[in-house]
Amino acid sequence: MLGQPDRERYLAQLAGYLGAHRVQHSLNVAEAAVALALAHAPELAERAELAGLLHDNAKRLSAAQLIEQAQRFDIEVTPVERQWPMLLHGKVGAALLAERFGVTDGLVRTAVARHVTGQPNMDTLSCILFVADQVAADRDFEGIAELRQVAPANLARAVLMVSRFKLLYAVQRGRLVEPATVAVYNEYLSRGV
Repeated sequence: MLGQPDRERYLAQLAGYLGAHRVQHSLNVAEAAVALALAHAPELAERAELAGLLHDNAKRLSAAQLIEQAQRFDIEVTPVERQWPMLLHGKVGAALLAERFGVTDGLVRTAVARHVTGQPNMDTLSCILFVADQVAADRDFEGIAELRQVAPANLARAVLMVSRFKLLYAVQRGRLVEPATVAVYNEYLSRGV
């Protein structure tokens, strides 16, 4: 796990970018990510905590700022992200990790980039963060109890469930569906998890 001085430093820096509510969410996600890492890949526990703490560091950027930062970092913006720029906060947040926090770990960066929509063929840390963001203590939605029960026992099934929740969320609100999330859903459904 992160040492107390590092954790406090990251939290202090994070507070400069996020409001108190979002910092608390980040702490909750970090806690969930550590628990999932300990259940599925203990060697990733420290990285999971770091990814959980910093995953939403770009969440308070406006739509225009997210597009601007995506251009600055040469991040490809999908048609769905162009219509719903808040979907970019993971990719932009990942690009800002080194600049804002001095974090250069490629695995952490990848997990942060993928936590919003998912991506086919995700590595274990990306799967952990994708799920942890949804099972965090401050989340409450239909199906959360089952997801919290499944996640520690079957990470692949939890990824399938999260991708399904994300797809339903978009459809129920009349939004375009990000193809990456559809691809994750199809990948894990075809595995029969």
